[in-house]
Amino acid sequence: MTQQNQTSPTARDKTVKGPKALFWYLTLFFTLGITAFSTGGLWFQFINKWIPREVRFDQVVEPFSQSVLKGQMAALIVAVPVFFTFLIFIRRSLKKNNLAADSKIRLWITYVILFIVIAIAVGDLISTTFALLSGEFTTRFLLKSLSILIIVAWIFSYFWLELRSETTLTNSKIPRLMGIISLVIIIISFIGTFFIVESPAQARRKAYDRTRINNLQEITYAVNDYYLENETLPNSLNELESFRTYIQIVDPKTGQAYEYKVVDENSYELCAEFDTSSEEGIQDKYYGSPYAEFVYQGGRNCFTKKAILPGQEPKMLRAPEVPQ
Repeated sequence: MTQQNQTSPTARDKTVKGPKALFWYLTLFFTLGITAFSTGGLWFQFINKWIPREVRFDQVVEPFSQSVLKGQMAALIVAVPVFFTFLIFIRRSLKKNNLAADSKIRLWITYVILFIVIAIAVGDLISTTFALLSGEFTTRFLLKSLSILIIVAWIFSYFWLELRSETTLTNSKIPRLMGIISLVIIIISFIGTFFIVESPAQARRKAYDRTRINNLQEITYAVNDYYLENETLPNSLNELESFRTYIQIVDPKTGQAYEYKVVDENSYELCAEFDTSSEEGIQDKYYGSPYAEFVYQGGRNCFTKKAILPGQEPKMLRAPEVPQ
């Protein structure tokens, strides 16, 4: 009798319930969401890379993004090990009866996940229909929709099987087989990113070039302000820096000042050394973006600019009036 009293507290201590069970299930489902979302994000970027045109907001754009691709990779590196670790913990605890299969916490969270999965599927179908009505008839968008539906159906099937029987996670081989297949697909998707992701060194070179472009853009704004107040161009960047102290007049990598030369009374030239080309995947090449205004190749590039007074802006073309 004494021995039973000594061993029973130990058995009770191993039981996972209450806040601890809630912590396990919330962590499992949270990392599941990140894993599923990031895997789908990788597939999206694969599709964006090989089919590079998309109709979005009534415009044709190039949606492939290195930053988004790296973000999804980082999410998988962190979330996948945590997800499968807690999945193994829960499965083993259920098998050893340390975690109750009929726990209300598990049932509530599972039904919430199933609701979210169905909501995502409905939203995906709405998005697909809207895209078709907006002119997106490409294979690429249909592949994206199919990707989401596959992931949603896979997650729904797993948890639906779990709810059908309290012993599914412990006695059936199907959940374990689905987990192994999921891990293999995630690993293959992750390996595939190395064929399209840029190296950290290349990303650093592009970051320097983006900084240079932003610096040159700020210099052009400052020159316009200087010309507006003085009706003449500054003689040097040092003089301009005294006028507008917030501007950066030196290269972020070499520390050398950008080249500046007055061409005529309101025209000037800016020169800088670049490590990459503006065609190497820099985003936001839309009108008004500095990346659209400064087109460059690797090496030394010069840009001729003109200071403009108010009222001297180029007039926009007007559409011809339609006769009434």
